[in-house]
Amino acid sequence: MIGHVSDDQMVDLLEDGGTPVDWAHVAGCHECRVRLEEARSGLGLAMGTDVPEPPGLYWEALRRNVSRRIGEEPPTRKPWGWALPLAAALAAVVVIGLVLPGQPPAPPKAAATLPAWSALPPVEDDEGLAAVSGFTDGEGASLEWAELEEGRGLGAFVASLSEEESEALVEALRVEEPGGDL
Repeated sequence: MIGHVSDDQMVDLLEDGGTPVDWAHVAGCHECRVRLEEARSGLGLAMGTDVPEPPGLYWEALRRNVSRRIGEEPPTRKPWGWALPLAAALAAVVVIGLVLPGQPPAPPKAAATLPAWSALPPVEDDEGLAAVSGFTDGEGASLEWAELEEGRGLGAFVASLSEEESEALVEALRVEEPGGDL
């Protein structure tokens, strides 16, 4: 235990309570033992004193004086006493308005749908076609769009690229078209 027995612990010891640690401290500490003996002595004096009961007129006079003082005090009035009933009335109006609507609720608006894909721009506006226009079929002849659609020429070439070659092609096109979305 650090320090001496507190006053609260001393009261417990006077009433034959307290913890074994408190009792062990008092047994080994001269100062706490003296305090406990003085407290026991004072308690014995108080218990031995005869306190007379007040006369019956005392209690009647006390009751009248308390009643008179209560009657003299003006009732306390709260400056915002009207706010609570007003708030309760407003809450009731809101609840009734939500529970019993005057008209049926409007059907929810249909969400605007976006197309799953956008149409390609017209050929004359497509900037990407300029990038592939210089490709040839390997013999110097320019590739026709019909050949690309049939899986020959450029389409067949791109389809035959390995993953590493495809990544190299994408990187090369990025260098040619900085900021492009590839």
